Amino acid sequence: MRAVGITSQQNGGVDELFPDAPKGQAGYDKGEVRDFLNRAKRAYEGIDEGITSSDIRQKVFTTNSKEGFDPYAVDQALWRLEEAFASREREGVTEETGEAGYYKRIRQQAQEILDRVARPRTEKFRRAKPLRPGYHPVDVDAFCDRLVRYFQGQEAVSVATVRNQKFRTRLGGYEESQVDRVLDDTVSVILAVR
Repeated sequence: MRAVGITSQQNGGVDELFPDAPKGQAGYDKGEVRDFLNRAKRAYEGIDEGITSSDIRQKVFTTNSKEGFDPYAVDQALWRLEEAFASREREGVTEETGEAGYYKRIRQQAQEILDRVARPRTEKFRRAKPLRPGYHPVDVDAFCDRLVRYFQGQEAVSVATVRNQKFRTRLGGYEESQVDRVLDDTVSVILAVR
């Protein structure tokens, strides 16, 4: 598991792996990070089960204002870890269904995403309740246009671009959880076809 940056040193290698958050900035809770990465290491080594690339992508750590790991450094490691798990998952599915079956499943998932992101502007996602914030439809629709071009083979979009995408918020905007789910699924597809 060294390829993704987890060692077997003291505290699972985690304390030596990540710097503390910059002074005056909140960092990720060290205990949570340590526990999660040690669990992921055991899962990757086949000792435990129950962690997937999707679990890693969606993991949220409590922030600690007094001391914690640098969020940027932890996030970078999680992205590498997610990619390693996605690669292993691909190998497992390919062994079960063959490469043709694997790519058929990925094409179906990609088509579902394309069907969603190609909907008319301002109608791509459910709206948040009127007095609740949601993602600004103009921003989301513009990014969805890029995803349409990606899925149609007209534009390259990287995993980092999807992961780092930010949207303004506005009352009554698109429901954030629904947009986030499509972005997560998009990352899965991009990782699957690397």
